[in-house]
Amino acid sequence: MQGYDIEAAVPFIAAAMGKAGVRAPRAELEAFVRRAIDEDFRYMQETGVLDEQGYMGEGEYDEDEAFEALLERLADGTDDEDELNALAQRLDAYMAAQQDFLERSGLAED
Repeated sequence: MQGYDIEAAVPFIAAAMGKAGVRAPRAELEAFVRRAIDEDFRYMQETGVLDEQGYMGEGEYDEDEAFEALLERLADGTDDEDELNALAQRLDAYMAAQQDFLERSGLAED
């Protein structure tokens, strides 16, 4: 995404996730955030929300659809219900913090 500063986003999102109750070592949270951002951007390109150059495309970002797609990608094929629930909570916190970061950066409207 043009104008997106991943080096500013990762610590911001990780800190927001911690404030939202996600308990994990900082390095683990930041690694999760980096992977989630990569998968989120990949999803946006696949659905036409972003074009190949990272500019806004014609597609619309459906949060529910994105959540399901990201959950599946980040789950790495696990079918353990406890792991999936924990991952879903983490992903929910990520998505809220990512939206906040995008709004604060002027890349999304609230």
